[in-house]
Amino acid sequence: MKQLGGHYLSPEELQAAGFSRIGKNVKIHSKASIYGLENIEIGDHVRIDDFSVIIATGKLVIGNYVSIPNFCFLGAKNGISIGNFVTLAPGVKIFSASDDYHGEFLTGVTVPAEMTGGKHAPVSIEDHVLIGAGSVVLPGCRIATGCSVGALSMVKNDLEPWGIYAGVPVVRLKDRKQQILKYAKEITR
Repeated sequence: MKQLGGHYLSPEELQAAGFSRIGKNVKIHSKASIYGLENIEIGDHVRIDDFSVIIATGKLVIGNYVSIPNFCFLGAKNGISIGNFVTLAPGVKIFSASDDYHGEFLTGVTVPAEMTGGKHAPVSIEDHVLIGAGSVVLPGCRIATGCSVGALSMVKNDLEPWGIYAGVPVVRLKDRKQQILKYAKEITR
Protein backbone atom coordinates (compact mmCIF):
# COMPACT_ATOMS: atom_id res chain seq x y z
CA MET A 1 0.00 0.00 0.00
CA LYS A 2 1.42 3.38 -1.01
CA GLN A 3 1.56 6.26 1.43
CA LEU A 4 1.33 9.92 0.65
CA GLY A 5 3.24 12.48 2.66
CA GLY A 6 5.67 10.25 4.54
CA HIS A 7 5.16 8.15 7.65
CA TYR A 8 5.77 8.00 11.39
CA LEU A 9 9.02 6.38 12.49
CA SER A 10 8.78 2.94 14.03
CA PRO A 11 9.52 2.36 17.74
CA GLU A 12 12.75 0.62 16.68
CA GLU A 13 13.83 3.62 14.59
CA LEU A 14 13.11 5.96 17.47
CA GLN A 15 15.05 3.82 19.97
CA ALA A 16 18.05 3.75 17.62
CA ALA A 17 17.95 7.47 16.80
CA GLY A 18 20.00 8.62 19.79
CA PHE A 19 17.54 10.54 21.96
CA SER A 20 18.62 11.08 25.57
CA ARG A 21 15.32 9.43 26.53
CA ILE A 22 12.35 8.26 24.48
CA GLY A 23 9.08 7.14 26.03
CA LYS A 24 6.41 4.72 24.84
CA ASN A 25 3.77 5.44 22.21
CA VAL A 26 5.83 8.23 20.64
CA LYS A 27 5.05 9.20 17.06
CA ILE A 28 7.55 11.32 15.17
CA HIS A 29 6.95 11.97 11.51
CA SER A 30 9.71 11.14 9.06
CA LYS A 31 9.55 14.71 7.71
CA ALA A 32 10.14 16.40 11.07
CA SER A 33 13.62 17.97 11.34
CA ILE A 34 15.17 17.32 14.74
CA TYR A 35 18.73 18.29 15.71
CA GLY A 36 20.60 17.59 18.94
CA LEU A 37 18.88 14.28 19.73
CA GLU A 38 21.31 13.64 22.58
CA ASN A 39 19.86 16.71 24.38
CA ILE A 40 16.21 15.66 24.02
CA GLU A 41 14.09 13.74 26.54
CA ILE A 42 10.64 12.69 25.34
CA GLY A 43 7.94 11.26 27.60
CA ASP A 44 5.08 8.90 26.76
CA HIS A 45 2.25 9.53 24.30
CA VAL A 46 3.97 12.29 22.34
CA ARG A 47 3.35 13.18 18.71
CA ILE A 48 5.59 15.37 16.56
CA ASP A 49 4.25 15.97 13.06
CA ASP A 50 5.81 16.69 9.69
CA PHE A 51 7.57 19.96 8.93
CA SER A 52 8.22 20.72 12.60
CA VAL A 53 11.76 21.90 13.32
CA ILE A 54 13.42 21.23 16.67
CA ILE A 55 16.94 22.47 17.38
CA ALA A 56 18.22 21.29 20.75
CA THR A 57 21.73 22.63 21.19
CA GLY A 58 20.59 22.92 24.82
CA LYS A 59 18.33 20.66 26.84
CA LEU A 60 14.77 19.97 25.66
CA VAL A 61 12.41 18.03 27.94
CA ILE A 62 9.00 17.03 26.59
CA GLY A 63 6.51 15.53 29.06
CA ASN A 64 3.68 13.05 28.54
CA TYR A 65 0.65 13.54 26.28
CA VAL A 66 2.21 16.32 24.24
CA SER A 67 1.29 17.30 20.70
CA ILE A 68 3.66 19.24 18.45
CA PRO A 69 1.91 19.57 15.07
CA ASN A 70 3.23 20.68 11.71
CA PHE A 71 5.23 23.84 11.17
CA CYS A 72 6.15 24.30 14.85
CA PHE A 73 9.65 25.52 15.77
CA LEU A 74 11.40 24.84 19.07
CA GLY A 75 14.78 26.54 19.53
CA ALA A 76 16.19 25.02 22.71
CA LYS A 77 19.62 26.67 22.72
CA ASN A 78 19.14 27.68 26.37
CA GLY A 79 16.65 25.01 27.33
CA ILE A 80 12.96 24.36 26.91
CA SER A 81 10.82 22.36 29.31
CA ILE A 82 7.33 21.22 28.24
CA GLY A 83 5.05 19.67 30.85
CA ASN A 84 2.31 17.06 30.56
CA PHE A 85 -0.89 17.43 28.52
CA VAL A 86 0.49 20.30 26.46
CA THR A 87 -0.85 21.04 23.00
CA LEU A 88 0.83 23.34 20.53
CA ALA A 89 -1.25 24.34 17.51
CA PRO A 90 0.32 24.47 14.03
CA GLY A 91 3.00 27.09 13.52
CA VAL A 92 3.85 27.78 17.17
CA LYS A 93 7.38 29.14 17.63
CA ILE A 94 9.25 28.82 20.94
CA PHE A 95 12.61 30.55 21.33
CA SER A 96 15.06 30.26 24.23
CA ALA A 97 17.39 32.76 22.54
CA SER A 98 16.84 35.87 20.46
CA ASP A 99 19.08 38.34 18.70
CA ASP A 100 19.75 41.94 19.74
CA TYR A 101 17.66 44.28 17.59
CA HIS A 102 19.12 47.54 18.93
CA GLY A 103 22.27 47.44 16.82
CA GLU A 104 24.64 47.08 19.76
CA PHE A 105 25.72 43.59 18.68
CA LEU A 106 26.04 41.52 15.55
CA THR A 107 23.38 38.94 14.76
CA GLY A 108 23.25 35.52 13.17
CA VAL A 109 24.38 31.98 13.77
CA THR A 110 27.63 32.45 11.84
CA VAL A 111 28.85 35.27 14.13
CA PRO A 112 31.05 34.34 17.14
CA ALA A 113 28.91 34.19 20.31
CA GLU A 114 30.94 36.86 22.14
CA MET A 115 29.96 39.39 19.43
CA THR A 116 26.22 38.76 19.73
CA GLY A 117 23.68 40.01 22.23
CA GLY A 118 20.00 39.49 22.76
CA LYS A 119 18.14 37.52 25.37
CA HIS A 120 19.20 34.00 26.29
CA ALA A 121 17.05 32.22 28.87
CA PRO A 122 15.18 28.92 29.25
CA VAL A 123 11.46 28.61 28.53
CA SER A 124 9.14 26.66 30.83
CA ILE A 125 5.73 25.46 29.69
CA GLU A 126 3.93 23.77 32.55
CA ASP A 127 1.14 21.15 32.52
CA HIS A 128 -2.22 21.55 30.72
CA VAL A 129 -1.12 24.41 28.48
CA LEU A 130 -2.61 25.10 25.06
CA ILE A 131 -0.82 27.49 22.70
CA GLY A 132 -2.79 28.67 19.65
CA ALA A 133 -1.73 28.60 16.00
CA GLY A 134 1.03 30.95 14.93
CA SER A 135 1.85 32.13 18.45
CA VAL A 136 5.38 33.05 19.52
CA VAL A 137 6.97 32.43 22.93
CA LEU A 138 10.10 34.48 23.64
CA PRO A 139 13.12 33.56 25.82
CA GLY A 140 12.80 33.41 29.57
CA CYS A 141 9.03 32.95 29.73
CA ARG A 142 7.17 30.66 32.11
CA ILE A 143 3.71 29.67 30.95
CA ALA A 144 2.12 28.42 34.16
CA THR A 145 -0.14 25.41 34.60
CA GLY A 146 -3.47 25.54 32.80
CA CYS A 147 -2.85 28.54 30.57
CA SER A 148 -4.48 28.89 27.18
CA VAL A 149 -2.86 31.25 24.67
CA GLY A 150 -4.94 32.45 21.72
CA ALA A 151 -3.83 32.15 18.10
CA LEU A 152 -1.32 34.65 16.72
CA SER A 153 -0.29 35.83 20.18
CA MET A 154 3.14 36.78 21.52
CA VAL A 155 4.25 35.69 24.98
CA LYS A 156 7.11 37.85 26.26
CA ASN A 157 6.51 37.64 30.04
CA ASP A 158 5.50 34.98 32.55
CA LEU A 159 1.84 33.94 32.60
CA GLU A 160 -0.10 33.21 35.77
CA PRO A 161 -1.87 29.82 36.19
CA TRP A 162 -5.26 28.95 34.73
CA GLY A 163 -5.70 31.99 32.53
CA ILE A 164 -6.87 32.56 28.99
CA TYR A 165 -4.47 34.94 27.27
CA ALA A 166 -4.33 36.55 23.82
CA GLY A 167 -2.78 39.48 21.99
CA VAL A 168 0.55 41.01 21.01
CA PRO A 169 1.81 40.98 23.70
CA VAL A 170 -0.64 38.71 25.52
CA VAL A 171 -2.98 39.98 28.18
CA ARG A 172 -5.08 37.88 30.52
CA LEU A 173 -8.68 37.86 29.31
CA LYS A 174 -10.30 35.63 31.91
CA ASP A 175 -9.88 32.51 34.02
CA ARG A 176 -9.73 29.08 32.41
CA LYS A 177 -11.83 26.21 33.76
CA GLN A 178 -10.00 23.39 35.53
CA GLN A 179 -12.34 20.55 34.58
CA ILE A 180 -9.59 19.12 32.39
CA LEU A 181 -7.83 17.93 35.54
CA LYS A 182 -10.58 15.34 36.00
CA TYR A 183 -9.95 13.92 32.53
CA ALA A 184 -6.18 13.91 33.04
CA LYS A 185 -6.62 11.80 36.20
CA GLU A 186 -8.78 9.32 34.30
CA ILE A 187 -6.35 8.92 31.42
CA THR A 188 -3.33 8.39 33.67
CA ARG A 189 -4.85 5.76 35.93
